[in-house]
Amino acid sequence: MATKRSCFVWIAALLLCDGCTHYYYAPNSLQTPFLQQRGDTRVSLGFIGGDEFNGFEAHAAYSPIRYGAVMVNYFQVQSNYSDNTASDWGRGRLTEVALGAYYPAHKYLSFSLFAGWGGGRVLNSYTDGAKSDLHFERRFIQPGFAVQGKWARVGMAFRFNRLKYLHGDIDLEIGEPHLTTIGNIEEASPVYVPEFGLSFGFGARPIWIDLGINLNNSYDASKLGFAGSTTRITLNCELDHFWRKHPARP
Repeated sequence: MATKRSCFVWIAALLLCDGCTHYYYAPNSLQTPFLQQRGDTRVSLGFIGGDEFNGFEAHAAYSPIRYGAVMVNYFQVQSNYSDNTASDWGRGRLTEVALGAYYPAHKYLSFSLFAGWGGGRVLNSYTDGAKSDLHFERRFIQPGFAVQGKWARVGMAFRFNRLKYLHGDIDLEIGEPHLTTIGNIEEASPVYVPEFGLSFGFGARPIWIDLGINLNNSYDASKLGFAGSTTRITLNCELDHFWRKHPARP
């Protein structure tokens, strides 16, 4: 039986085969819901990916009171390396919730500030059959804004993360350089990671399609095995459009 040691977790990450890049963290999308009034409800579903991994994510935001909002995000990825075998794969997921405030500075402009917490799990299997099953949490603060007109929208946000590596098991047989990278992560824990997100969308209420990029701005990303970026395409829907009364068109 493989010798195991307790290890702080890698998050939202994928460990691939020996010939590929091994990641221990990847940024999910920085969501910038366009909120203007109480009752605004936004949901989205999209595809997200990076170098040698891809997956999907879901998002929801709701304003129960004026200037206040709650947000929920789900993120799941898996390796897509073409030489993966039945014993060589990686899967990760993250679920997070945030409370926030927004301010509609103009009918086309909305500022927001969210603070949240997320938790998840990452499972990996390696070429030699060694496995890991790890758990993590992430806390964050995210200021941002969204500009939305009749046919187009733009969103931008910064996210300041505190990554807390909790617990898990890892087979020592994964060898180097992976053990050293994991040791670097354990030594640095908790890890503070600044991120930036930018999206461009087009459509018309209540349906929008967004294209976005999410950047990990950590100076020691390569040392810790963090993915530098992810890109996404997302379908967004303003659900409140279907139950609110709208002025009759002339």
